[in-house]
Amino acid sequence: MITKQKESKKIGGVLSVQESAQYLGVSRSSFWRKAKSDGFPSKVVINNKIGYLPEDLEEWYSQQVAKREGKRSGVPTYEYLGKAQFILKCHDLARDCVRMNAIRKGTSILEAERLFEWAFDRLKDSYAKVFPQGLDSENFDYEGKPWKDFIEAKEEIIKLVWPEVDITGLTEEDILRF
Repeated sequence: MITKQKESKKIGGVLSVQESAQYLGVSRSSFWRKAKSDGFPSKVVINNKIGYLPEDLEEWYSQQVAKREGKRSGVPTYEYLGKAQFILKCHDLARDCVRMNAIRKGTSILEAERLFEWAFDRLKDSYAKVFPQGLDSENFDYEGKPWKDFIEAKEEIIKLVWPEVDITGLTEEDILRF
Protein backbone atom coordinates (compact mmCIF):
# COMPACT_ATOMS: atom_id res chain seq x y z
CA MET A 1 0.00 0.00 0.00
CA ILE A 2 1.28 3.43 -0.82
CA THR A 3 2.19 5.30 2.33
CA LYS A 4 3.21 8.84 3.14
CA GLN A 5 1.25 10.16 0.17
CA LYS A 6 0.78 13.70 1.37
CA GLU A 7 3.42 13.73 4.09
CA SER A 8 6.41 12.93 1.90
CA LYS A 9 8.64 15.88 1.17
CA LYS A 10 8.73 16.84 -2.46
CA ILE A 11 11.87 18.40 -3.81
CA GLY A 12 10.90 20.39 -6.87
CA GLY A 13 8.00 18.00 -7.58
CA VAL A 14 10.34 15.01 -7.48
CA LEU A 15 10.70 12.37 -4.77
CA SER A 16 14.19 11.19 -3.86
CA VAL A 17 14.91 7.45 -3.86
CA GLN A 18 14.38 7.27 -0.09
CA GLU A 19 11.10 9.21 -0.33
CA SER A 20 10.00 7.07 -3.28
CA ALA A 21 10.66 3.91 -1.26
CA GLN A 22 8.65 5.36 1.64
CA TYR A 23 5.90 6.40 -0.77
CA LEU A 24 5.59 2.79 -1.96
CA GLY A 25 5.95 1.46 1.59
CA VAL A 26 9.05 -0.64 0.85
CA SER A 27 12.67 -0.70 1.95
CA ARG A 28 15.30 1.01 -0.13
CA SER A 29 16.72 -2.33 -1.34
CA SER A 30 13.23 -3.52 -2.34
CA PHE A 31 12.71 -0.23 -4.15
CA TRP A 32 15.88 -0.78 -6.19
CA ARG A 33 14.73 -4.30 -7.14
CA LYS A 34 11.36 -2.91 -8.24
CA ALA A 35 13.07 -0.08 -10.14
CA LYS A 36 14.82 -2.67 -12.33
CA SER A 37 11.51 -4.31 -13.36
CA ASP A 38 9.84 -3.73 -16.72
CA GLY A 39 7.40 -0.86 -16.72
CA PHE A 40 8.79 0.86 -13.63
CA PRO A 41 8.71 4.66 -13.96
CA SER A 42 11.82 6.38 -15.25
CA LYS A 43 13.75 8.91 -13.24
CA VAL A 44 13.05 12.52 -14.08
CA VAL A 45 15.01 15.73 -13.66
CA ILE A 46 13.11 18.81 -12.50
CA ASN A 47 14.85 21.93 -11.23
CA ASN A 48 18.16 20.04 -11.26
CA LYS A 49 16.70 17.41 -8.89
CA ILE A 50 16.72 13.75 -9.93
CA GLY A 51 14.04 11.38 -8.71
CA TYR A 52 10.58 10.01 -9.35
CA LEU A 53 7.21 11.68 -9.81
CA PRO A 54 4.63 10.58 -7.23
CA GLU A 55 1.92 10.22 -9.89
CA ASP A 56 4.18 7.89 -11.92
CA LEU A 57 4.83 5.76 -8.83
CA GLU A 58 1.12 5.70 -8.03
CA GLU A 59 0.21 4.60 -11.55
CA TRP A 60 2.85 1.86 -11.52
CA TYR A 61 1.69 0.68 -8.09
CA SER A 62 -1.95 0.57 -9.23
CA GLN A 63 -0.97 -1.55 -12.23
CA GLN A 64 0.93 -3.96 -9.97
CA VAL A 65 -2.06 -4.29 -7.64
CA ALA A 66 -4.37 -4.86 -10.61
CA LYS A 67 -2.12 -7.64 -11.92
CA ARG A 68 -1.87 -9.26 -8.47
CA GLU A 69 -5.63 -9.00 -7.85
CA GLY A 70 -6.35 -10.31 -11.33
CA LYS A 71 -4.22 -13.39 -10.70
CA ARG A 72 -5.69 -13.90 -7.23
CA SER A 73 -9.29 -13.62 -8.38
CA GLY A 74 -8.87 -15.52 -11.62
CA VAL A 75 -9.80 -12.52 -13.77
CA PRO A 76 -6.92 -12.20 -16.26
CA THR A 77 -7.43 -8.60 -17.38
CA TYR A 78 -9.68 -5.57 -17.03
CA GLU A 79 -10.96 -6.22 -20.55
CA TYR A 80 -12.19 -9.71 -19.71
CA LEU A 81 -15.25 -8.50 -17.81
CA GLY A 82 -15.15 -4.80 -18.47
CA LYS A 83 -13.81 -2.29 -15.99
CA ALA A 84 -16.88 -2.00 -13.80
CA GLN A 85 -17.38 -5.78 -13.84
CA PHE A 86 -13.78 -6.19 -12.70
CA ILE A 87 -14.80 -4.31 -9.56
CA LEU A 88 -17.14 -7.16 -8.66
CA LYS A 89 -14.07 -9.39 -8.46
CA CYS A 90 -11.54 -6.87 -7.08
CA HIS A 91 -13.49 -4.81 -4.58
CA ASP A 92 -10.44 -3.84 -2.48
CA LEU A 93 -8.56 -2.56 -5.51
CA ALA A 94 -11.51 -0.41 -6.54
CA ARG A 95 -11.87 0.98 -3.01
CA ASP A 96 -8.15 1.86 -3.04
CA CYS A 97 -8.67 3.74 -6.32
CA VAL A 98 -11.57 5.66 -4.76
CA ARG A 99 -9.38 6.57 -1.77
CA MET A 100 -6.57 7.78 -4.03
CA ASN A 101 -9.03 9.84 -6.08
CA ALA A 102 -10.40 11.46 -2.92
CA ILE A 103 -6.87 12.31 -1.79
CA ARG A 104 -6.07 13.81 -5.21
CA LYS A 105 -9.23 15.93 -5.13
CA GLY A 106 -8.79 16.87 -1.47
CA THR A 107 -12.22 15.49 -0.56
CA SER A 108 -13.31 13.29 2.32
CA ILE A 109 -11.95 9.75 2.03
CA LEU A 110 -14.67 8.46 4.37
CA GLU A 111 -17.44 10.04 2.29
CA ALA A 112 -15.93 8.68 -0.93
CA GLU A 113 -15.71 5.19 0.61
CA ARG A 114 -19.30 5.43 1.84
CA LEU A 115 -20.53 6.40 -1.63
CA PHE A 116 -18.48 3.62 -3.20
CA GLU A 117 -19.81 0.94 -0.84
CA TRP A 118 -23.38 2.10 -1.44
CA ALA A 119 -22.91 2.04 -5.23
CA PHE A 120 -21.05 -1.28 -5.05
CA ASP A 121 -23.87 -2.92 -3.08
CA ARG A 122 -26.43 -1.58 -5.59
CA LEU A 123 -24.28 -2.80 -8.51
CA LYS A 124 -23.88 -6.26 -7.00
CA ASP A 125 -27.57 -6.63 -6.09
CA SER A 126 -28.90 -5.33 -9.39
CA TYR A 127 -26.32 -7.33 -11.40
CA ALA A 128 -27.70 -10.57 -9.94
CA LYS A 129 -31.24 -9.53 -10.92
CA VAL A 130 -30.42 -8.25 -14.42
CA PHE A 131 -28.05 -11.12 -15.32
CA PRO A 132 -29.43 -14.09 -13.34
CA GLN A 133 -27.39 -16.69 -15.30
CA GLY A 134 -24.29 -14.53 -15.73
CA LEU A 135 -22.95 -12.51 -18.64
CA ASP A 136 -22.96 -15.41 -21.11
CA SER A 137 -26.71 -15.93 -20.79
CA GLU A 138 -29.22 -14.60 -23.31
CA ASN A 139 -31.72 -13.99 -20.47
CA PHE A 140 -30.95 -10.33 -19.78
CA ASP A 141 -33.63 -8.17 -18.21
CA TYR A 142 -33.16 -4.75 -19.87
CA GLU A 143 -36.20 -3.18 -18.30
CA GLY A 144 -37.54 -2.35 -14.89
CA LYS A 145 -36.07 -1.13 -11.64
CA PRO A 146 -33.17 -3.64 -11.46
CA TRP A 147 -31.91 -2.48 -14.89
CA LYS A 148 -32.23 1.19 -13.89
CA ASP A 149 -30.46 0.49 -10.57
CA PHE A 150 -27.71 -1.41 -12.40
CA ILE A 151 -27.04 1.43 -14.86
CA GLU A 152 -27.16 4.11 -12.13
CA ALA A 153 -24.87 2.12 -9.83
CA LYS A 154 -22.45 1.50 -12.69
CA GLU A 155 -22.44 5.24 -13.51
CA GLU A 156 -21.67 6.05 -9.87
CA ILE A 157 -18.88 3.45 -9.78
CA ILE A 158 -17.37 4.91 -12.96
CA LYS A 159 -17.47 8.42 -11.48
CA LEU A 160 -15.81 7.29 -8.25
CA VAL A 161 -13.15 4.92 -9.61
CA TRP A 162 -12.48 6.62 -12.97
CA PRO A 163 -13.29 10.32 -12.40
CA GLU A 164 -11.48 11.26 -15.60
CA VAL A 165 -14.24 9.57 -17.65
CA ASP A 166 -17.01 11.96 -18.70
CA ILE A 167 -20.18 9.89 -18.50
CA THR A 168 -22.58 12.65 -19.58
CA GLY A 169 -22.45 11.58 -23.24
CA LEU A 170 -22.54 7.82 -22.62
CA THR A 171 -25.57 5.81 -23.64
CA GLU A 172 -26.86 2.87 -21.57
CA GLU A 173 -25.11 0.58 -24.05
CA ASP A 174 -21.81 2.45 -23.49
CA ILE A 175 -22.25 2.17 -19.73
CA LEU A 176 -23.05 -1.53 -20.02
CA ARG A 177 -19.85 -2.11 -22.05
CA PHE A 178 -17.69 -0.06 -19.66
